Amino acid sequence: MPRFLDHHAKMPPMPPAAMEQGKKMLEQMKADIKAKKADKFGVTPVNVFMGANGESWCLTDGPDVNAVIKAHEAHGAKLTKNDIVEVSPLV
Repeated sequence: MPRFLDHHAKMPPMPPAAMEQGKKMLEQMKADIKAKKADKFGVTPVNVFMGANGESWCLTDGPDVNAVIKAHEAHGAKLTKNDIVEVSPLV
């Protein structure tokens, strides 16, 4: 299965209620990563990396770039094909 790394340039500032919802979403993301469970688009989250400057990157396995885009859209995160690169491990 292909592996993809996508980039989210900046997360917008959130009001307190949205931050609480964001915490719940992060907990669900952690659970999904630990379960190694594919979503309805066939995308399996591998890991998420958060930068101190507000940037983030998602590492996922999936059938193709379009599936990664659809999986993100289902969580309210917009991506374009330019935000995603197929990657291969060196080790």
